[in-house]
Amino acid sequence: MIYIVKRIDEDLDFGCEERAEDTHVMAIVTLMNSSGEELRVKAEDAMLYERNINEGDKVYFDEENKLEKI
Repeated sequence: MIYIVKRIDEDLDFGCEERAEDTHVMAIVTLMNSSGEELRVKAEDAMLYERNINEGDKVYFDEENKLEKI
């Protein structure tokens, strides 16, 4: 299924503690499908930069269930 990236926000929810140093910086990605339904997923921030995924882009989930730009 193809989605449009509606919004990308930094994941700031670490509970009552700070983010552990050995964990990846994550983002909350809001996706919208062709029916207008929204889906929110967590994705590694670095992976979004590597794959040049930005708001407004069309994406899908690859074999590893990670976002891939069309």
